[in-house]
Amino acid sequence: MNKPSSKKVSLAYQNTYGQLVSFFRKRLDNAHDATDLSQDVFALWLKRAKQTPVEHTRAFLFKIAHRVLIDYWRSAGKRRLLLAEDQEEEIYRQDVAPFETDPHQKLEHQQRLNHLEAAINSLPPRRRQAFVLHRFDGLSQVEVAERMGISVSMVEKHIAGALVHCKRYLAGQESVQHDE
Repeated sequence: MNKPSSKKVSLAYQNTYGQLVSFFRKRLDNAHDATDLSQDVFALWLKRAKQTPVEHTRAFLFKIAHRVLIDYWRSAGKRRLLLAEDQEEEIYRQDVAPFETDPHQKLEHQQRLNHLEAAINSLPPRRRQAFVLHRFDGLSQVEVAERMGISVSMVEKHIAGALVHCKRYLAGQESVQHDE
């Protein structure tokens, strides 16, 4: 068994733990997650060190940290994507759902579409671009990221933010109409 000695583990922990926490804090907005992920790095190192001896411990730990961070972002992205899809479906149901041929319903539907267009036009330019490319041009989030030269994570944030903005904007328009 190639398990590292407890002295080597202790020394690596003392020398690298704080650096790992800083690494994660710079990339996450949650200090608690940064400490948890730093602990995960050491747990993974100890698990993998049984199979493969490690010559450069610090470099290996940061390689693990990078992979742990990618896994974290993927899982966080999936959560954001599920939330965004739920919000997108609600906007669709409320504002773009099929309507009957009644002229009054057509007029209401057209007004909602006009409000939705105004909501989209009031978005910041990059957020609007990401949202329109994904929602209306049918590009995947990866394709949007490539076209805009940003990360997929940033595309997800833009789309989720756009959906929240549109929902709030439309809710505000409804309350204005009810007040009149």
